[in-house]
Amino acid sequence: MKKLSIVQKERVENLILDYFKKNDEAKFIHRLHGILLFLKDEKATCDSVGLMFGNSPRTISNWVKKVNESSSLEVLRTQERTGRKPRLTDVQLEEIKEVLQKPPEESGVTSNIWDGKSLSYYIEKKYQIILGVRRCQKMFHELGFSLKRARPIVAKGDELKKEVFKKTSRKTTK
Repeated sequence: MKKLSIVQKERVENLILDYFKKNDEAKFIHRLHGILLFLKDEKATCDSVGLMFGNSPRTISNWVKKVNESSSLEVLRTQERTGRKPRLTDVQLEEIKEVLQKPPEESGVTSNIWDGKSLSYYIEKKYQIILGVRRCQKMFHELGFSLKRARPIVAKGDELKKEVFKKTSRKTTK
């Protein structure tokens, strides 16, 4: 029988490895195959299995150690990661969103516009939670707001000279 080969080896390999990275059940099956290969081939090492599976030798070693310590294959499943708990609750974020739609003076903040600094001050005053200015700037974006700044207008400026000077204007003067 003629030996089969895959035409675009690297592309197919990358597609398979990407699938393993995105799908939790596929990750589990991938890990099971690694352990199975380790069991079936006495000459297999963490280096050889890792090279074959697209993982580091340390990763293969960790899989083997987990299975040996627990005597269960379920330890190879991807565990849920909780991450850091948010400082502000969803209710507080909704309140902040409503407050941001009004002028800062109505909320007791002495500022003419809402910015990171004024929002940080408001949150500390209202909720006793300290958030940095940069975090508050990100919060504007997360809540659906965008940064808009007024452009300065030069008093007593010549309109024709302004138009000529603009980058986007059509130069009509000679």
